[in-house]
Amino acid sequence: MADHVIISPQMPAFLRACRRFLAAPAAPTRTPFADHGRRFAAAQALVRGFYAFLLYLATLQLTELPGLTNQPLNLPLWPVAWLGASGTLWPNGVKALFFFYLSSNVLAALLPGWRSLRLAACLGLLEYVALKNSYGKISHSFHLPLLAAGVLVFLPAGWDRPAARTGRALRQGTVLIFWTCQAAVLLTYTMSGLGKLGGALYQLARGQASAFSPGSFGVHVALRLLQTHSRSDLGSWIIHHPWLTWPAMPATIYLETFAFLVAFRPALHRPWAAVLILFHLGTFFTMTIIFPQSCFLLALLFFQSPFASESFPGWKMVVFQLPLVGEVSKMLQSIRGRTAEQGRMETLPPGMTR
Repeated sequence: MADHVIISPQMPAFLRACRRFLAAPAAPTRTPFADHGRRFAAAQALVRGFYAFLLYLATLQLTELPGLTNQPLNLPLWPVAWLGASGTLWPNGVKALFFFYLSSNVLAALLPGWRSLRLAACLGLLEYVALKNSYGKISHSFHLPLLAAGVLVFLPAGWDRPAARTGRALRQGTVLIFWTCQAAVLLTYTMSGLGKLGGALYQLARGQASAFSPGSFGVHVALRLLQTHSRSDLGSWIIHHPWLTWPAMPATIYLETFAFLVAFRPALHRPWAAVLILFHLGTFFTMTIIFPQSCFLLALLFFQSPFASESFPGWKMVVFQLPLVGEVSKMLQSIRGRTAEQGRMETLPPGMTR
């Protein structure tokens, strides 16, 4: 079913083949275009919700303004290099930046159909994130909202019109950009997972302890708590029970590494996003690391995903679409089918063929 939404007729054959390779087999439908209206309406509502979310984030930062105007920029990032061009922080420049950040998000939440306002909101968020990360420490809290805001700038003109006043090309273009936003968010988790996987394989090749070693999760938690001089609710228990908790590291690598594939497998949108949120909650209770912005964004984009079926597709469909699990199951079914066919052929009388 997702083929009819994510792939447009103009898409090159190579990209179509890549998309079908990454997607798991889906149950056929006799009316593949019947859900276009529902998906378009869902995408519209979620985009409007996203810009309301950006406005909420902006208002939460109001308490940060006094501190930002009094701190020197230790390592100014390039988007805010102009604030320290004279060698010292320009307090009025910080206030102007924050006013632009807040006002642009107010206008984008009010009129998200205007591309110029969506672009302004994205630039305002970029400037604020750069300012927050110019004091010697990089925080990843706002990176996913910034990435999503950048993608949604490219929504087609007229995406906010009622469905009755739009053509199929506009509806498909809107849904395609929304899917791209989902895929971009999941891609960041895959990049993180590949980094962990590459590091673990490198350590294994050198005969060192790695993320796949028993007790690795306990060691990781202990090092984090020592670095931050903090305590967590579950940290001590995990450190003292390393053999019980070590599967958490391979499971995390699997969860992150294959996250991008989930964009092509709608049956996994809700459960995978839920497990990613549990992963973020788990890092808080074990290492005091929390990303509330990422948790909200995952819930917004995937819990009501336009591509997921309205009803639960069933555990069999979910399990069959799991990365690696589905591919191995399909391969085993093919082997069993060939074996059964050979068995039937052997039982036929000599000289007879099927």
